[in-house]
Amino acid sequence: MVIKLANQVMNGVKKEDTFVKLLGDFGKWQFLVFGTVSLVKLSSGWVQMAILFLTPNLVFWCKELANSTEEIRNSTCYKDCLEYEYDTSPFENTIVSEWDLICERRWLASFNQMVLQVGILIGSTIFGFMSDRFGRKHTFLVSILTLIIFGLGMPFSPNYLVFTILRFLVGVATSGTMVVSFVIVMESVGPRYREVTGCLFQIPFIIGHMSVPLFAYYFRSWNTYLLALGLPPLIYLGYFFVLTESPRWLVSVGRVREATEIVTRAAKLNKLPTAKIEETLTQLSKEICAKADEPKLNYSALFQRSLLLKTSCCCFIWLVTGVTYFGFNQYISQTSPDPFVSVALAGAIQIPSNIISIWLIRKLGRRLTTTVFSTLGGIFVIVLYFVPKIFALTLTLGTLGVSCAAIVASTIYIYTSELYPTVIRNMGMGACSTAMRIGSMVAPFISNTSMTIPWLATAIFGLAPILAGLVCFLLPETKGRTLPDSIEDIRTVD
Repeated sequence: MVIKLANQVMNGVKKEDTFVKLLGDFGKWQFLVFGTVSLVKLSSGWVQMAILFLTPNLVFWCKELANSTEEIRNSTCYKDCLEYEYDTSPFENTIVSEWDLICERRWLASFNQMVLQVGILIGSTIFGFMSDRFGRKHTFLVSILTLIIFGLGMPFSPNYLVFTILRFLVGVATSGTMVVSFVIVMESVGPRYREVTGCLFQIPFIIGHMSVPLFAYYFRSWNTYLLALGLPPLIYLGYFFVLTESPRWLVSVGRVREATEIVTRAAKLNKLPTAKIEETLTQLSKEICAKADEPKLNYSALFQRSLLLKTSCCCFIWLVTGVTYFGFNQYISQTSPDPFVSVALAGAIQIPSNIISIWLIRKLGRRLTTTVFSTLGGIFVIVLYFVPKIFALTLTLGTLGVSCAAIVASTIYIYTSELYPTVIRNMGMGACSTAMRIGSMVAPFISNTSMTIPWLATAIFGLAPILAGLVCFLLPETKGRTLPDSIEDIRTVD
């Protein structure tokens, strides 16, 4: 039994070494894949953080009361008010003033962001499944085209309903670009560079986050602001001409000839031998297919006995990360006297956080890094509740909380991709991304509870990441392990 298990583990190492031997850990080909595919994360930052300047807190007052001589006060709702006016400074117009999203309609502002996250949630499931079933390349291109079309349509929305529907569709497309692009990168590089590329892959998202205030500063009307954010993604049309399919996925589904062509070109670019590539990949494909539980897997595979604990733990950790990350950013943007500076700083601090996370993941491993910084993030939230409400102090604690959430987010992307086998890796990432979207949907509503129950939001934002850190101990460490290709690999290694 022990000898059989050892042989199976060695087979798993052999499969990984096959791709490393043919393509190398990281060469010119991997650099080109990483450099081009990661650019799509810019739009992910723009789409998800655009709301920070679409729905700012505005001072409003009733312009005219019907049949009343009551004194009119600022930011006060009146049942018999015929029309409201707004002080939109420093903006010209926002969706709040455009469609009167105040008083009894105030919930519609948060609802719009929730709809976006619902779109991302649904999109992660749809595109995760499509990517594993139909391939990374075509699924990615569909998501890109959808993002561009509906992103350019949003600035011309005639009413709130159309605007919200388009935001939902943009959310669906954005999710596809995020989930598929990360898997493409992780399946291209060798194990020695997964930590570096996995963390650096998040940098374009952070740059997108940081640049949102720049767009908002120069385009202060909601429609011109969204149009300015919608035009740069047109450059993504270039993916139709340069993107290739993931050779690892092609081999896993038996399309060896196509994989051979791509691997041969990549090997030449990396100045590596090209002899016997097809024979090697053919043998590898046979091994993977022989171990597959069924020809076409679906999301139920994530809940098989060998994966149930991993899926449950990963989804919970991603859920909490979504709550804390978006909760922190919302807090900072709403409480700052200068949202342009505060939002930019909250994004900027994540760059050193991601770079530091490379060292942390390599030295401490995936599990300990996730545990430590989830716990620290929770502690920062709790401390934030008790300190004096001085802007410099609260901004510092808030940005430190965001940096902890950023480190955790970078780590769990890599961690989760290593926990699932190739045949269902995108579905696993899609399920976890779905959990994060649920967290980001819940975050605004948790923040709003501070108006009625001041301690509740602090308790949730503070204790949830601490609990997530403890849950992480139930998962195995994946540092230095080979990427599993089949579910059988999971059973034999764990």
